Amino acid sequence: MWGIPQIDAFLGDASADVHLTFTQLGARKYKPGQVTHLCQGDLPNDAIITHNGVRIASPELTFLQLAAELDIQRTILLGLQLCGHAPGCPGEAVTTKYKLKNFAEKAVGIRGRPNALRALHYIEGGSASIMESLVYMVLCLPYALGGYGLGSPIFNYEIKMKESSDRQRNPVRCFVDLYYTKEKLGIEYNSFEFHHSPLSQGRDTLRASALERQGIEIMNLSTIQLYDQKACENFAINLSRRIGKRMQIKSDKFLPMQQNLRSLFPRAERV
Repeated sequence: MWGIPQIDAFLGDASADVHLTFTQLGARKYKPGQVTHLCQGDLPNDAIITHNGVRIASPELTFLQLAAELDIQRTILLGLQLCGHAPGCPGEAVTTKYKLKNFAEKAVGIRGRPNALRALHYIEGGSASIMESLVYMVLCLPYALGGYGLGSPIFNYEIKMKESSDRQRNPVRCFVDLYYTKEKLGIEYNSFEFHHSPLSQGRDTLRASALERQGIEIMNLSTIQLYDQKACENFAINLSRRIGKRMQIKSDKFLPMQQNLRSLFPRAERV
C-alpha cells in the first residue's frame, strides 16, 4: 500500500504469509497462511495513521515490523528504498532516515527495533532506483556486511553545469548517481536498460567531458562489471585509490555476506 519500489527484491520469504499483529492476548486468532504476533508495548503516537481512508501501519512502523523478519542486508535495502526518490524530488520519498530513526528510538521494547537501529547506520536518502541502492551497498557497506567499505557518497548529488558563457545564467542541472564531495568524484551506474545504445553512450561521454571541465571526475560502473564479482572488485580497488582509502578485507564474514548481498541482485538482463 505504501508503493515501496521493487519490494519483492528484499521481502523474499517474508511475503509468503500474511502477518497480523494483535495488541491483546485474548484477541489473537490463528488461521492457515497467517503468522500472528502479539505487541503489548507502547507504540509511538504516529504508529498507526490513516492512508487513503484506511487505518494502516505508518511507513516507520512498517519498517520496524519488517526489520523483525528480514536479515540485516534486506533491512538496509528496505530502508534505502523507503527513503528513495527521483533526483531532485525529495517529497516523493515514502519516508526519511530522520523519521525512521526517530520512530525506532521511541519504540522501546518493540520487535524489530535492534535490527532497525543497526540498519539505520547504513541507510541514506535519495536513491533513485533499486540498482543505485545495491551499488551503494556493494561499494559502501563495511566488510562484515559484504561491502567494500568505501565511504559514504551522496545519492544523486546535484551539480550545475556551466558548459558555455551562454549558459552561465541558467546552468544545466545534472545529477550524479553517487558523489564523493571532498574528492569531487562521481560514480555513474550504466544499466543495460538506459545506456546500451550508441546514442545514450555518446550522451554519457559528452556529459562526463562537461563535468571534467568543472574538475569533476566520473567513474562509470556497468551492469557487466557489477554482476561479475572480480570485475566489481577491480572497480572498487580503483575507486579506493582515487578516494585515498586503502582496502584491507580481513573479515571472515565478507565472502558469505557478499554472496548473500549479490543474491539480491535482479536478473541482469532487466537492469
